[in-house]
Amino acid sequence: MEQLKKKLEEIIDFDIKEEEITWDEDSIKILEESYKLKLPLDYVFYLQHYGNDYIREDYRFIPTTELPQKINQSQFEIDSIYGLNNDENNLEEKIKFYKDILPDDLLPIADLPGGDLVCMGKKNDNQNKIYIWFHEMDGENVYLVVESFGEFVKYFKSIKVEKGKKENVKVKLSGKLNDFLSNASKKME
Repeated sequence: MEQLKKKLEEIIDFDIKEEEITWDEDSIKILEESYKLKLPLDYVFYLQHYGNDYIREDYRFIPTTELPQKINQSQFEIDSIYGLNNDENNLEEKIKFYKDILPDDLLPIADLPGGDLVCMGKKNDNQNKIYIWFHEMDGENVYLVVESFGEFVKYFKSIKVEKGKKENVKVKLSGKLNDFLSNASKKME
């Protein structure tokens, strides 16, 4: 678990971490019993010692498996990894929210910008494997990306994030909208 801990310390954005709560084994067992889960040790370690974490903006997850061309991505920005703290990244709330949307054999564990999810398999051959669920994709929309939660964390890589340059942007507006905005700005002066 030392390698997992070291990598988590590297990728978690502790500047925006709100709470430092640890969870005991009983809390995890209650979660497992409530949702008929058997969570892997690496994910249990994460839930006990971390949870509800945002990922640093200069890190991307790079899958170990090749994804179909229609995905058209080789690295993924991950917003947050869910945990047990009572906030917007609460695992139980996410399970309830996605219950009727996700396939039954997937557990949501993290999210990507735009609504796609990182999920953990819950049953049979896919148990504990990590998938990305693409919410807007027609047809098959769930793809295996790594074999375990530990590998998921391991395959975050630091990337160079280019800061946006401030430049003038030209926007063409309809006549009515342009008039409305011009009048509104004059009233504010």
